[in-house]
Amino acid sequence: VILLITCFHMETCMEDNMKNTVLTLTKGLIYSVRSDYLYKKAFTLAEVLITLGIIGVVAAMTLPALRAKYEKVETVTRLKRAYSLLNQGLQRAVADFGEVNDWPDNIPSEELINDYLAPSFKVLKIYPSAESWSKAMCYDGKNITTSYGTETQYVWFDDIHIASPFFSNNTASMKLADEICIGVNNLVSKDGSASNVFVDVNGNAKGPNKAGYDLFFFTIKGNVVKPFGWDWTDEDISSPSKQNACNLKALYGGEACAARIMREGWEINYR
Repeated sequence: VILLITCFHMETCMEDNMKNTVLTLTKGLIYSVRSDYLYKKAFTLAEVLITLGIIGVVAAMTLPALRAKYEKVETVTRLKRAYSLLNQGLQRAVADFGEVNDWPDNIPSEELINDYLAPSFKVLKIYPSAESWSKAMCYDGKNITTSYGTETQYVWFDDIHIASPFFSNNTASMKLADEICIGVNNLVSKDGSASNVFVDVNGNAKGPNKAGYDLFFFTIKGNVVKPFGWDWTDEDISSPSKQNACNLKALYGGEACAARIMREGWEINYR
């Protein structure tokens, strides 16, 4: 169009009759472009509804998977943080009280929390030794009902309530500023190998309160906090036939999940 108009204004470009032809063609082109732009057909209501329906179906299929992936990433992030905080806190306690091997035997869990660990954390609240496994740690009145009809605070993979290694009048706990809950049992041996450590990465108030999902298990070994099952083989950690393994089919499954997550590059691959 621009070339035609330019040519139209040039004296030597064409004769008058050709100029008239060019002008007619130019006007036609401009009108055609404007007509296509102004009077282009829109989508019908039926087409819009069908499109929205397809989008809804796709969203319904993909959103649960995206949400599950996000929850796994969030769980691993909080588990990493809790694991780092635990070891940092234990190292500060070692600096103040000497190596764990030299600590007194049978340190009660409340003393272990109050005197040895809590000073190294930003603690919102310290909880005394729990009265029972159904109020295991950081208990603020919230329980869940299992498929077996049991009122409890935490469950294994198979929905059985967790009674051990939570023990009555043994497990004390503390809630941190980011809602992470850390519980410990009495330090009952010289090397600390019998002292269980529990971590609820999102706090008792938020579910699912299940081993391997938001509840993870550790032990104090020497001057280091290690995940339960740290000395197991890869096969044992993920075996469906080994009790407490990190496998959805294992009996009392879920206790070794922190170890499996770490072994597998800080990834949750079992659910």
